[in-house]
This record gives sequence, C-alpha cells and structure tokens, in this order.
Amino acid sequence: MCQIRNSRVQVSAAAMRTLRISGFAEVEVAGQLSYSGQPRAREQARIGVSLQEVWCSCEVELLESKYLSNKTFEPCVLGDAMCAFDRALETVFSLMTNEEIANVAVSLPGKLVSMLEDVSFTCIAHLRIEENSRLVYELNPTEKLRIAVKYKNMGVTLYKEGLSHQQILAFFLFSDAVKWLCMIQPEEAEDISKDVGTIKMQCYNNIALYHLQQHNYSLCVAAATTLLGVDEGNVKALYRRAVAHTEMQNYELATQDLRAALVLDPDNKSLKKQQDVIKQKQKGLSDRYAVAMKKLFS
Repeated sequence: MCQIRNSRVQVSAAAMRTLRISGFAEVEVAGQLSYSGQPRAREQARIGVSLQEVWCSCEVELLESKYLSNKTFEPCVLGDAMCAFDRALETVFSLMTNEEIANVAVSLPGKLVSMLEDVSFTCIAHLRIEENSRLVYELNPTEKLRIAVKYKNMGVTLYKEGLSHQQILAFFLFSDAVKWLCMIQPEEAEDISKDVGTIKMQCYNNIALYHLQQHNYSLCVAAATTLLGVDEGNVKALYRRAVAHTEMQNYELATQDLRAALVLDPDNKSLKKQQDVIKQKQKGLSDRYAVAMKKLFS
C-alpha cells in the first residue's frame, strides 16, 4: 500500500462531493455541488490538478500516471490519457467544476493496469482549469479532424507496444477518434472529406483487429461491416471479418469474404491460409457429424 501527500485540504469534508469510478464505468456522485458559476472542464481543456491525501493499494509508480508524477497544478490536456488509471481520473475530472475540491475513489481491474490484483485508489482532488476548450459547435471541421487524428495516433502508439492493458486503452482512443469524426458534417467539410473517410476507416479497421484479438467475434464483424459499407474493397476488413466468421462457424460467410478479398489480392498468403483453415474445420465438423449419425443408427 502507498500513502503520500498528506497536506491539509482547506475545505470541510461536508462541503465536498465524493466521486467514485470503477473501471471505465459511469461515475457515482455523492453530495451536492453548490452553485458557483464555475464551468466544468471540457474535453481537450488544459487543466491542472492537485492530489492530496493519496492512498493506493499498490505502489503509485506502477500506475504510470502523469497526474501522480506531475508537479502540483502542472498543465495537462483533458482527454490525452495514455494509461487506464489516468483515463479513469479524467472521467472524474470531467464532472468537476473549476477550483472544485472533491473526494475521489478509483477502482480498476488488474488487467487494465497489468497487475494480478485489482487496484484501489483514493485522494482529495483539487481541479483548476487553466484554459477551457471551446464547445463542440464552435470548432470547425479541420479542428475536429485534428483531434481525431491525435487520438488515432495515440491509439496506434499504444497498440504497437503489444501489451494487453495498453491495447485495451488503444481501443478506447480509436473509439474517441471515431466519435470526433462523426461530429463532422459532410456538407461542411467537402475539402477534407477524403481525410475524414481515411481516418475513420483506419480506426474501424483497428477496432475490428482489437475485437478479433480479444475474441469478441460478433463485435469484430460489426466493426468490419461498418467499414466495408463505405469501402467494400478493403482487404484487411474482409480478412478480419472472415476470421471472425470462421470462429463463429459461419463458414459460408467467411468463404464469401475470402473469395472477395482474393479477387482484389490474389497472392495474399493470409487469405489462402484462412481458406485452408476453413476447409479443415468443415472436414472436422463433417467427420463428427458422420460419427454421430453412425452411432444414432447403429
């Protein structure tokens, strides 16, 4: 266990709200926030945070948190978390107002922080908005695209690390990128429509890959299908959907995707290998069926 920063907070406990979050779920809020006219921190705002009376069930260095390693009120961008713990904290911070002091409690499954045991964390957080971001409707399409590209690139960086807990966070960053891209209306972004489409397809392809590797096969199919609805000739999406269909024993659908992909890329070894996998699985299924029928009528 670790306990640090035992500075006295100059706010009575009764006047503070308590915000609890478990994993990336919704925040549970206890207590009433007195109206102060202060704004909440919006995504991409520059914020500073002071964390006091910190208690953690593990050594805080293991959490790889910028908020725990930074100096008091050192500016950070809300939304740019590169670890699961910071993402959970930022979800809490997004519900706090400027200069609010609150009790914060975070619980994270061990798999999100590459630990065998779950992690518990409590502190008293003081949030300060250095520069709030503009409202979404005040941003032009190019600015929204820039945010989406940043999230996509952050996700790619994490995913390439190859560690499970980082790939989980990368999935959320790809999803955040898609969220910002969906805020761009086609009629107001004709000059960047190609870039928007390209980044969106890259994100959906990455999301499909994540779900495939996590064995979430139906979600992989959904992500790949969304991409193929825009770009029906995307070989990666066809391949990943085929693999997911194979794992769900939808062999005919998988074969259709592989045939379509091979028309586009006839020399692709992965596509041909997956065809062999399907043939072997179909043969095994037929053999088991034949044995079962033989027993039934013997």
